[in-house]
Formats: sequence, C-alpha cells, structure tokens
Amino acid sequence: MHAILIALAMSATTGGVQQTTVRVEAENGQLIGPIVASTRPGFSGKGYVTGFTKEGDKVVMKFTAEPGIYEAFIRYSAPGGKKGYELGVNGHRTSGMFAPTADVFATASAGKVELAAGTNSVEIDKGWGYYDIDYVEFVPAKIDRSLKSLPLNLVDPNAAASAKALFGKLAKTYGSQTLSGQYNDDDSNYIAGSTHRIPAIYGADFMDYSPSRVERNPAPKDLTENAIAKAKSGQLVTMSWHWNAPTDLIDKMLKDKQGKDVDASWYKGFYTNATTFDLSAAIDDPSSKNYKLLLRDIDAIAIQLKKFSDANVPVLWRPLHEADGGWFWWGAKGPQPFVKLWRLMFHRLTEVHKLHNLIWVFTVGDNPAWYPGDAYVDVLGVDAYPSDHSDTLGSTWDRLKKEFDGKKMLAISEFGGVPDIPRMHQFGVEWAYFVSWPGQIKPPGTSISDLSRIYQSKTVKNREQG
Repeated sequence: MHAILIALAMSATTGGVQQTTVRVEAENGQLIGPIVASTRPGFSGKGYVTGFTKEGDKVVMKFTAEPGIYEAFIRYSAPGGKKGYELGVNGHRTSGMFAPTADVFATASAGKVELAAGTNSVEIDKGWGYYDIDYVEFVPAKIDRSLKSLPLNLVDPNAAASAKALFGKLAKTYGSQTLSGQYNDDDSNYIAGSTHRIPAIYGADFMDYSPSRVERNPAPKDLTENAIAKAKSGQLVTMSWHWNAPTDLIDKMLKDKQGKDVDASWYKGFYTNATTFDLSAAIDDPSSKNYKLLLRDIDAIAIQLKKFSDANVPVLWRPLHEADGGWFWWGAKGPQPFVKLWRLMFHRLTEVHKLHNLIWVFTVGDNPAWYPGDAYVDVLGVDAYPSDHSDTLGSTWDRLKKEFDGKKMLAISEFGGVPDIPRMHQFGVEWAYFVSWPGQIKPPGTSISDLSRIYQSKTVKNREQG
C-alpha cells in the first residue's frame, strides 16, 4: 500500500522528464515498532510517527515519482537533543543527525538521492532513536559540479617544493577525479591482486613511535622506511598518529558505568578511557612536566618526519584526528585545548624542526569550534564509516563545500571500506582523494566486483596513472 503523497508546485526537468516535488507522510507508511501520534503541534497530514526506541524500529513508505536526482528533506522533532538516524532510499542507505528542536518540528536535509520511475521506497530506521517523524519530502535537485579555484599556497610559508608540487597535483584533478588510497601493505596488496590497480596513496600510522609505547615495546624499525619506499615507487604518502598519551596510562582492565569490561591497557593509551592525562592542564602550563612531555612526544615523531624530508618526500600529515568525538585523549577536554595543541604541533614541526614537507590535513566534524583556523590547515578530511558503502556522503559534502569552496580542499581522510566514487561523482560529490582504513575492504566489506568497478572507474585515479 502506497503512502499518501502530496505533489507540490516545484518541478524540474531532467533528461526530458518533468520532476515534481513529492511529500510522503510518515503516518501513512508501514510502521514496524513506532506508532502514530498527534499531540505535538505543527505536524502536517493526520499526525506523525513516534516511538523509535527499540532496535529494528522503523517506518517504511512506498511512493511513486519521476526518475532523477532529488534532495531529501525530513520533517522531524528531536526534543531530547541531537539524534542519529538511518535513511534508506531504494536500497541505498545513509546516516544522518537531527539537530535538537525542543518541542517543535524542524526540517533537515538528508542529502541527494536517486529516485526511479514508478514505485520507490523510503525508510527511516531507529539509529539513536527518540525522535518523531512527520514526513519525508523529495525536491528535484540540480547537480552543481562547479568548484572554485583553490589558492595553491600552503599554510606553511616555507613549504618545500615537493609539498607544493604534491598539492598542485591534487588540485589539478580535484573535481574531475578522486585519488585512491589505502592504509597498510596487506590491504594494498589485496587491491593490486584483485583489481590490477595500485592505490595512488599509501597510508601508515606513527602509533608505535609514541614514547609511552616505546618504553614498553621497541619502536618498529622499518615503518617509516617502508613508506618512503612506497613514495619512491610512485605512490603518495599520508601519515596518521594514534598518539599514546605521554603519561598517566591506566594500564589495567576497568568496568564502565554499565558494568562492561574496558581494556585500558597501555597499548590502548590513545583512547580517553585508557588514560587520565589532562590535556587542558598541560597545554595551559608551559612550565609543567606534562607540557614538556607533549613536546617530547612531538619531537619523537619529528625524527620520523625528518626522514621523509631528507628523502624529499612530501607527506599528507593527518595528526590529532577525530578530536570532536571525544574518544581520543586529545579531544577529551573540549575544543579549546585541542586547538592549542594543534597550533603547538604546527609551530613545533614547522618552525623548530624546520619540517616543510608537510601538507596539514585536519579531520573535520560538524562543530566549527574545533577548527584550528585557516592559517593551520591545508586539507579538510572527513572520516566516515557508513553502514552502506554506497553512501555518497552528499550532505556532508554539501555542507563543507558551502563553507570552504575556494578556500580548502576536501577529502575522505579515512573510510571504513571503499567508497563508491563513481556513484559519488554521479551526485556531484567529488572528493580530492580517499584513504580506506585497514581491515575493512575484504568481503563482506566490499565485494571483488565492486572493488574492481570502483578502482577501474574513470572517476578514480590510481598510482599507475601518474
């Protein structure tokens, strides 16, 4: 049974087909768990859907439309604060966040979706739950493929020629092709064997060079050298750093508030729940022992980065990632201490250690308070782990493009699996590059056929393409 539709006046023509805005009332859909209510004022139709509280709760709506690309808007209420949701349209899923609304309804864009001729299906799954859904509206969308020219100057005023050349290379294909990337050798070799393509970017992590880890386990002897060898073979290099806290590691098993076991061993020391290190206190007191330990640790990584510099290898440098999530200690005390730490690291590496081969990649979230500032960031990277690898990340792209187009390059700095770059380009979502996180790409993560389709697409640029 189809949900009742309301066709509004707005329309567009795509490929000779006239598209019309379609509104699908949630209360007329198939309810699996939730119920229809009418007590909250401001809804349209006969009511709204509420009661997303249990796993598996969802509303499924069938409707008809003309084929084409539409922007999906969800009319919702989230009186209990920010809430995550899952949206599925014709089998393609995406995750999103509802902003708090208090006791009223608001409208959120869920990004662009593709509708088919005739019958379509849209469903909203619980996600975090505890929100209300009034309707979903599909508005004909135009694909804006334009990107403003980027300034080619890097934020380091003394940037090395190699770093400038790398950034220029990225800028040249930005908006037409997305460079492929993969962390670690095992997955990179799997891609080469499965697709006959070698990722354009090789990724590695300085985690085991953190001094509080080296105290307990010898640092790797060849990680840096292996990455340099990859660069000499024609790949670009991105380096991350899961920074084990400088000190105050808990180093034992704990119980969380729900009574579940938490592994707070020393090797988990980059997590907030495995250390009592207080970044706020340390960063605000340059005379303190812990401030000096911050410098010690940055200096230890500078030794490794200098090897790249000496080899004339530029690095897409992605430190202090996902700070706004709070699960890493460098984000546990909020945005102000984090921004101070980012700027301290920038100063220490560029001015004290004279490392001018770095392109600074900041992992961006949705709160501008965490942004270190235009003078400290070259590339904005998104870390994404969508439940559906075909998720275009369109709403994230649109939000960042609106704010940073012509100012900063946008990339997928970490992805759980392999993003469907051809599908993204179909929707006008054209990241500069992507880098897949290790252990995520083999089936059932990504089928070999999808892996080959993506890596062999004209929208993807690999190592052998120069």
